[in-house]
Amino acid sequence: MACKLCAWLCRWLCAGLADSLLKRSGDWERAHSNDYALWLEAPVETRERAEAALAIFDADPETALRTFLDLAESGMPWAMEAVAGYYERGTVVAADFGQAQDQYRRAIEAGSWAATIGYAKLLARHGHFDTCDTLLRDCAEQDFVPACFWLAWYRLKRSRSAATCREVRPLLERAADAGHPAAEIVLARLKLLGKFGFREIPAGLRQLSRAMDRSRADASGRHIALEGRIPAAG
Repeated sequence: MACKLCAWLCRWLCAGLADSLLKRSGDWERAHSNDYALWLEAPVETRERAEAALAIFDADPETALRTFLDLAESGMPWAMEAVAGYYERGTVVAADFGQAQDQYRRAIEAGSWAATIGYAKLLARHGHFDTCDTLLRDCAEQDFVPACFWLAWYRLKRSRSAATCREVRPLLERAADAGHPAAEIVLARLKLLGKFGFREIPAGLRQLSRAMDRSRADASGRHIALEGRIPAAG
């Protein structure tokens, strides 16, 4: 049984950093996908239309979405992922699982690695955990590191048993070693909670402390430098 004191300490250490960690992890995942390469493959005119639509989205979301839909139909993976996100969240249009699923699948078929993460999250939110697991496992086997983290995350969401923690440990270590911000913290928390045995609790505390220090530094302005930053889809 996990130590209640360790659980309380872990929650206290993580307080206030969730938003920063989420932002850092999302940036990191896009930097380690093929988003930028796919963006550059699109014609200049297509990219300019996408950027112009983003610029007017707050003032005229309906017009912007029509542009995204046109670009998605023309075969732009970034636009497909963006449209999928809008249907998933019900932004501008009514939430529609089928439409979101279709657009994510099209983006994946067009070569977008980032879309696999969005699609996996959609599946998990709607309770399709087995399909989500299969999708992420296939991507992890192809060495897409962000999939390693999310595969571990959703398996832990279904079970925090010692057996599951041991099963996902290599996935978290793979992602943490590659620099995934959230993977390092999740791995440290599992150690701190005694999921890998009491002897690893001190190591978990040290690892979590280092990770939290990095998160605070990034929250203060030293963010991950992304090569070829492009607009975030959706």
